[in-house]
Amino acid sequence: MQYLKSKNLKSYKHGFFTRLGGVSKSYYNSLNCGFSSNDSSSNIKINRMRILNYFNLNLKALIVPEQYHSNKIKIFKTSNKSYKCDGIISTEPGIALGVLTADCCPILIGHKKKKLAGVIHAGWRGVYNGILENFISKVAELNFKKNDLIFSLGPCIGKNSYEVNKIFRNSFLEKKPDTECFFEAKEDKNYFNFNLRGCIVNILKKKNISDIWCSKSDTYRYPEKYFSYRYSVHKGYKDYGRMLSLILS
Repeated sequence: MQYLKSKNLKSYKHGFFTRLGGVSKSYYNSLNCGFSSNDSSSNIKINRMRILNYFNLNLKALIVPEQYHSNKIKIFKTSNKSYKCDGIISTEPGIALGVLTADCCPILIGHKKKKLAGVIHAGWRGVYNGILENFISKVAELNFKKNDLIFSLGPCIGKNSYEVNKIFRNSFLEKKPDTECFFEAKEDKNYFNFNLRGCIVNILKKKNISDIWCSKSDTYRYPEKYFSYRYSVHKGYKDYGRMLSLILS
C-alpha cells in the first residue's frame, strides 16, 4: 500500500492513498474504496479497513460524503449518519474525514492551530460552482480565520491529460473570467488543455490562502498507480475504482 503525505500537514495524520495494496480485482485492482463502483462491498470494506489500520481506527471513525459533484459543504455532527455533499469540516477530535477521487482533485485541509480538519472533492463542476469559496465561507461561519487554513492538493488529472472543447472553456470563463490562463490552446483551436490544479490554487490565492501544497502527480498518466475516470473511458472499461484520501481531526 502506498500513499502520499503533504509537507504542510505535518501536525495531522493524513494520506493520499494510491490504488495499490488492496484486494479488489479487474477494473478495481486493487485498493478501490468507492461504494459507488460496481465492486463487491466486502472488498471495499476490506480496502478501507486496510487504510484505517494505518491509523489504528475502525470503520465507524471514517466519514466519507456521498459525493455528487456539488458545491455543498457540511459540518460534521455526531448525530448525523450520512452527508450528501462534496466537502466536510470537523472540529471534533478523532474523526477521519475521507474523500474519494479518480481524476478530480482531493483536497485535505488543516488549521495552523489544529482547530479543525476538512476535505473537499474538487472536480471541474465543483470548482466552477464555487465549492472552494463555499468552504472558506463555512469556516468563517465557525469563527475561524481563513488565514490559518492549510490546503493540500492530492493527485489529480494533469493539464496535459485534460483536454476540453471550446464550449466547455467558454462556459467556464463566463463564470470565472480570470481563469483564462488555465486553458492552453491545442493545434486544433477548438480544443484546450485545462489546468484544474492551477485553477484551484489561483482561486485559493485570490481568497488570501497562502499555505498551499500540491502533488504534481497526474492520475491519467500513471494508471498503474492511480484510478482515472478519463483513462477508463478512453480504454473502454465498464467501470473504474476510486482512491481514498483522508485526514484525522
